[in-house]
Amino acid sequence: MNQSGERRIVLSAPGFPVSREDPDKPFLLNHAKALMDAGFKVIVVCPALPHLSGRHMVEGIEVIRVRYAPRRFQTLALTGAMYNEARGLKSLLVLPMLFAMIAATIRELGRGNSIAYGHWWIPGGLVSVIAAFLSRRSSVVHLHGSDADLVNNRFKRWLARSVLRGASVRLAVSADLARWGRRVSGRTVEVLPMPLNFELLPKPSAVPANGYLLAVGRLVPEKGFSVLIAAVALMNSDERPDLVIVGSGTDREKLSIETTRLNVKLRLAGAVSPRELADWYRRARVVVVPSLREGFGLVSAEAAAAGRAVVATNVGAAEEIISDGHSGLLVEPGDAFALSEALRKIDPEWGKNGPHRISHLNSADHASFVSEIWFRLKN
Repeated sequence: MNQSGERRIVLSAPGFPVSREDPDKPFLLNHAKALMDAGFKVIVVCPALPHLSGRHMVEGIEVIRVRYAPRRFQTLALTGAMYNEARGLKSLLVLPMLFAMIAATIRELGRGNSIAYGHWWIPGGLVSVIAAFLSRRSSVVHLHGSDADLVNNRFKRWLARSVLRGASVRLAVSADLARWGRRVSGRTVEVLPMPLNFELLPKPSAVPANGYLLAVGRLVPEKGFSVLIAAVALMNSDERPDLVIVGSGTDREKLSIETTRLNVKLRLAGAVSPRELADWYRRARVVVVPSLREGFGLVSAEAAAAGRAVVATNVGAAEEIISDGHSGLLVEPGDAFALSEALRKIDPEWGKNGPHRISHLNSADHASFVSEIWFRLKN
C-alpha cells in the first residue's frame, strides 16, 4: 500500500544498468538515483534480458524487465543499441516488446500518485504517452542522442510528432536536440541534461606528463573513431600521441585494422565500469570526442569534471560544455584534418577551466527541475 502523498515516477526506457558497475546507460541510473534521493519512488520498466529475472533492485530502485519473447530471443536490449538490434527478423519482436512495456507501465501508474516518464521518443516515450493516456495520467518524454537519427522516413516522423504532441511535458538533453524536437512537434521542448555522478568521477588533478589521448564510447560508426584514427595518422610520427579507446562494439576489428594500416598506436581497452573509467580519465593527457552526432556528449562533460582538456566535434551540447580555446577545442564532425590540427594545438592545461562549466550537472539541481515539472503537472 502506498503512503498518502507518495510521489511516484514510472520510467520507461530501452534499457537500464544492472548495477552501479554496468557501463550501459549509467546516466539513467544517475537520473533515477537523483529522483529517489529527492523523495520520489522510482520504478523502471524496460525490456527483459536473457540472463536476468523479471524484477530486481538496483541501488534501491525497482526495475521491471518485461518478457516479450522466449528467453533466448530477448536480446533487443542486450547491446545497449536497440536501434541497431531491431533489424531484420528481430524487428518482429518490437511490437510485443512495446505491448508488454505498455501493460507493465499501466499497472504501475495505477498504484498511487504517479506520472509516466519515457526516455527516447521510442520506445520509452511511446510507451509512456500511451500508458498515461489510458491511465488518465500525465507523461514526460525525454529526448536523447539517437532520437533524431531514428526519424528517417515519413512514418517515423509522423510517429515521433504524435508521441511528442501527446506528452504533457517534453524534455531534451541539449539545446540542439530541443530545437529538433520543436521542429518535429511544433511544441515547447525544455532542456534538461542528465546529471553526472561526481562521486565516481575523479577530482581535477595535475595533467600527467606521459598521459595518453583518451576516447570513450561504443565502437560504432557514429562515434567517429575512424575519423580520430585518420586524424592521428595525419600527425608527424614523432608527435603522434598514444591513443586509448575505452568501449566495446561492432567496429572493434575494423578499428584495429585501420590502426595497423595507418601505423597508429592504439589500445582498445574494452568496456569498463564507471568506477574504472575514472582511472582512465585521471591518467589521460587530453580527451577527444570525435562523434558524428550526439544528443548531449556525456564524455565531454565527464572529462571536463575531471579537469581534462577536450577536443570535440561541435555536435549535441558541445558548445554548452566546452569553452572553445579556453577549456578545449571544437571542430566540425567528420573532418580529420581539422581534428588533427586541433590535437596539435590543444593545451592540456586548459583542462583546469573545465570543472566550472559542468558544475550545474549535479543531482540536486536535476531533481529540483523534475520536482518543478511534477508540481506543474499536478496543479
